[in-house]
Amino acid sequence: MTLPIDLNREENHLVNATVIVGDNEIRGVPCKIYLPERIHEKPSIVLKPVKDDANRIMASWKGALKATIYGFDREIQTTIEAPQVYFSGASTKYWGDGVSGTTVPGEPQDLHIIHHLKNDDSRNGTHIVFWISPNKFLTPFVVLSSSYAGEIKCEHATELSFTIKGGRKLVFEKHFRQKTEKNHDIVRWSFLVACTEIESPANDATTIKNGIMQDIDDFLLVASFAANQRTACLGWTAVDRNAHTTFYRGNYTFPQPDDSNSLEDGIIDIKEFQEFMETFYPSFLYFENKLALRNSLNAAVPSKSRTLETSFLNMFAGLETLILDFKRRKGLEFVLPEPSWTDLKKYLKTCIKKSTEPKVEKAQRASIYTKLGELNRVSLREAFDEFCKAYSIGLTDLWPVFADNQETGLCDISNKLIHGDPFPHDLIAALSIAREHMEYVLQRAILGVLGWNVKKTKINPAYLRVNLCAIKELPAAKETLSAYVNSEEPSEVTALREPDAMSMPKLCEDDTGQPDIDGS
Repeated sequence: MTLPIDLNREENHLVNATVIVGDNEIRGVPCKIYLPERIHEKPSIVLKPVKDDANRIMASWKGALKATIYGFDREIQTTIEAPQVYFSGASTKYWGDGVSGTTVPGEPQDLHIIHHLKNDDSRNGTHIVFWISPNKFLTPFVVLSSSYAGEIKCEHATELSFTIKGGRKLVFEKHFRQKTEKNHDIVRWSFLVACTEIESPANDATTIKNGIMQDIDDFLLVASFAANQRTACLGWTAVDRNAHTTFYRGNYTFPQPDDSNSLEDGIIDIKEFQEFMETFYPSFLYFENKLALRNSLNAAVPSKSRTLETSFLNMFAGLETLILDFKRRKGLEFVLPEPSWTDLKKYLKTCIKKSTEPKVEKAQRASIYTKLGELNRVSLREAFDEFCKAYSIGLTDLWPVFADNQETGLCDISNKLIHGDPFPHDLIAALSIAREHMEYVLQRAILGVLGWNVKKTKINPAYLRVNLCAIKELPAAKETLSAYVNSEEPSEVTALREPDAMSMPKLCEDDTGQPDIDGS
C-alpha cells in the first residue's frame, strides 16, 4: 500500500537531475525529492522542466533519474539514483506570453541515496539495518523509561535474533524517530528493523537486493505464516567506511499498516515461535521447489486487499500448487508412460471413429479428441488423497475438499468461482465459512509438508472445535452452498452470521467467557 506524502512540506533534496527517457538524456532538470517519514510510505519527486523538456519527458510514462550533489570543496557529496520513475502526468501554468511553468510529479522505484563519507574509519564490512513491516512475533520487548528532564531511554529486555541462510545472524530491534510539529508538539513513533553485518559495500544496492534481501524475504514469509500477518522488508540503511546509504524499495506492494493484529492471531502460540522457526525455516530452505512453496505460503497469509472470492481462489490455487509439485516429485502426473498412452490414444480414436451407436459426427469427434489428453492425467482428487496420506494431513473435521453424493466440496466451490459463476449476496455468509475452512486446509497442508505437528498450533481439531464458529456452522453452510452449486434454490439459513469477509475467524467463548487455547 502506498501512502501519499505531504508535498506541501519542505523537500528533502533540491537537485538538478538528469532524466532518462528511452534513449534521451535530459540534463539539468530541477527536481524536488520528498522522502518518507515512516517506513511504510514511499518517496515522491516533482520535476520542474522547461516546456520543451516536459514534452520529451512525457513522451513516455516512465523513465530513470540520477543526480549528483557537490560540496563546497567541489567533491561529490551525495549521489541519487532511481532506475525507474513512473510519471503521473504534467501540468503547465501560463503566466503570460512565453512565460510558463510545468510540473511533472513522479514515483521513483528503488530510490538509492548515497552520502559519501570522508573519514579514517578502519572498520571492515558494512552494518545494515533493514526496515521491516509490523509483525508481533518479531517485535522485541522494549522497556522505556523517562527522566525528570524529559529524556527517554529505550532498553531491549532480551535480544531477539535468528540465523538465516548462509549462517547470517539477524537481530530484530525497535527503532524510534521523532519530529516537531508546527505547534512545537513532539511526535515520536517506533518501527521494526533487522540488523546484520554484510561483506558487500554499502553503496552496492544491486548485490544487496539480489542477495541477502532475497534471503530475508524468505525468512519473513515463514514468519508471516506463523504470525498470520503479512510482513515484508521495505528498504534499508547501510553504512561502511566510505558511505552512508538509504534504499527505498520499489515495484513492491507494501503490507497495509494494521494496528488490530495481535499475538493471538498467529497460528501458533508466541511461546512456540522460536522453536517453530528453528524447525520450519530450515525445512523451507531444504524444500527444492521454493517457487511453489512461496506461492502457497503467500496464499495462506491473509490479505485485506483481496475480496472474499479472490481470497478463496488464491488459497485453492496454493493447495493445487503443492499437489502438483508432489505429483511431479512422485511421478504421479500421468497414468501411463508416453509410449503406452500414444498407443492407447490411437486405439481410442479408432473406436470413436467407428462408433455407430451412437454415431459420432466429424465435428463431434474433433471436439472429443481434444479432451483425450486429460484421461492420462492423474486426477486432482486421487493426487490429493496420496498427498494427504504421504504427509499425514488430517482434514476430517473440516469442509471436505472433495465431497461425495450431493454435497459440495471446496473444489466444487472453486470451480464455480473460477468459471465466472457469481454467488448471490444471501450466500456470502456461507461462502465466508467455506473460505475459512479453505484457509485451514491450506495451512495444515503447509504444516504437513514442512514437518510441524498440527497439534502444536491453533488450527488443530480440538482448538477449532471449541473456539471457531466456522466449525459449528459448517453443516448449515454446506447445506446452503450445496443447494446452490447443484442448481437448486438455496434455502435461507438464518443461523449464519453476516461476516466481514476479510476479518479474522470469529472466536466462540466457552463457559468462562475466555477462548480455549488447549490444543491437545
